[in-house]
Amino acid sequence: MEEQSDLFEDKINFVQDSELEEGDYVNNVFEDRPGLGFVGLKPKYITAMRQIEAAWVQILNALHDSYGLDINDPNFHETPKRISRMMVLERCNGINSENLCRKILGKSFPAMGEREDDQLVVTTNPAIVYSLCPHHFENVEYHIWTGYIPKEKFIGISKFSRVVDLYVRQPKLQESLTSGLVDIIQEELDPKGSIVIVKGWHDCMICRGAKSNPKQCMITSAMRGLFSTPGQHTFKEEFMQLCKQTGL
Repeated sequence: MEEQSDLFEDKINFVQDSELEEGDYVNNVFEDRPGLGFVGLKPKYITAMRQIEAAWVQILNALHDSYGLDINDPNFHETPKRISRMMVLERCNGINSENLCRKILGKSFPAMGEREDDQLVVTTNPAIVYSLCPHHFENVEYHIWTGYIPKEKFIGISKFSRVVDLYVRQPKLQESLTSGLVDIIQEELDPKGSIVIVKGWHDCMICRGAKSNPKQCMITSAMRGLFSTPGQHTFKEEFMQLCKQTGL
């Protein structure tokens, strides 16, 4: 055990001493949020990667102590470093991203005609994205439908995809994720109504614990404005019909 532990302790500073072989750019879509590259990363992100890497060294050592995991296996040699990069640069860079999501949606354009935004429901195919369960940090696959009834402005079709892709990159309950997304849309666009439907497949339930049917999913929805107004069921029904045509 002594030899294996020394081997892994040598890996803790790999991120700090990295020659930046992962790339030379930062994902500009998320501005100060790190993307897949290293150049331009703030020190706090480098520090976070080092801390996560050190923690995973201890996790692998614990599995060696308890089950005899062969941590001399070459496949594990850079595992702590890979996980640290994945968590900071990809899986968790949506934490506290509400203001940045609003900024992305802030790039809008006005309606072109007097009746262009009258009784109009705007939606797209579902965004297929991945998040983390906050209870077990297991993977969650989400299919997310977003829609709104514009009042005075529209947004480009890519903006919802960018917002959804960023916002789900964090350990967050599906219920909170759903209401958080619709609040961002409603507050920034000020539409007549907004709606979000989320369909999630949770590995914390499929791969462990209950080990449910892999096809079993959880569906949540949140509505604001006309979508939630009594007597305005037509808008909701139209949106649901559009969603059903794309896999809901």
